[in-house]
Amino acid sequence: MTNFLWWRTGLICMLMTVASAPFAAASTGEIEVGKAEIFMPQRNASGTGSKMTIYNRSDQPLMIRAVTGERFRQVMLHTTTYQSGKREMHPVDHITVAAHQKLALTLNTAHIMLMGFTRPLQMGELVSLILHTNQGSVTVIARVVPMSIR
Repeated sequence: MTNFLWWRTGLICMLMTVASAPFAAASTGEIEVGKAEIFMPQRNASGTGSKMTIYNRSDQPLMIRAVTGERFRQVMLHTTTYQSGKREMHPVDHITVAAHQKLALTLNTAHIMLMGFTRPLQMGELVSLILHTNQGSVTVIARVVPMSIR
């Protein structure tokens, strides 16, 4: 009976960790990432986008210089602009979050493009990404969700 209680307690702790993982990740306590999502790629697509909100509670600007993830061969930082009513994406060297500010990354603004899947993504799957910043690395756990530009 004692082994069952330990097993059940461990399972509950693991489920609580997994359930909250997509909504917050921190490296120093001053940088947090909320509601990280990766869009389920369209059929035969070689890439997809993501969205998340980055909270910079530090006294200095946060510069995201690169993103890596073992599920992707290439990850790029992009911004979106609108020219003559057409949406255009442009690669950028970094994305900056001002001190004591938050920045929502969406497909309609600055965002992360994930390309070259090492294996297919599954709806609801949790995927790890690492944001490489001027304040250190931040590990983010993102959930794969249906494509929706909001």
